[in-house]
Amino acid sequence: MTRRRIFLILSIIWMSIIFYFSNQVASVSSGHSGGFINTLSNVFIIGDIIKFMESIDIAEFVVRKSAHMFVYLVLAILIFMSIYEKNDTKEIYLKSMFLTFLYAVSDEIHQRFVEGRSGEVRDIFVDSFGAFLGLLIVYFIFRKIEKRAKSN
Repeated sequence: MTRRRIFLILSIIWMSIIFYFSNQVASVSSGHSGGFINTLSNVFIIGDIIKFMESIDIAEFVVRKSAHMFVYLVLAILIFMSIYEKNDTKEIYLKSMFLTFLYAVSDEIHQRFVEGRSGEVRDIFVDSFGAFLGLLIVYFIFRKIEKRAKSN
């Protein structure tokens, strides 16, 4: 099986995971965030930050938006790797960003039909920013690899 097919399969699996979590009713989704916050509260130094965020009532918001960014950061990388070829790299970054953006839009539309959930334009921006960060990471990794290859 080729590298591109493996990453395509991983992309589809990752999109399915996103869909699964987006399909959970609001009470279940909030429970996941609350459990994660409780876990983080026991981590050295991070726990103090979480407790402070809880005191000003932003902990759940920050955790949820961070999760959005992370899952779309990973999705953008997987999509990039599934369509990557050695030439036309700039176009592949743009296609990866666009495809990830489209999935974020479809995910927010999907959430409008789930009990207690809503589709938020703000989340599309958060998701897209996560995708941008993922592609930025890929860019810097590839630059480092290219520099190393040229120096050898």
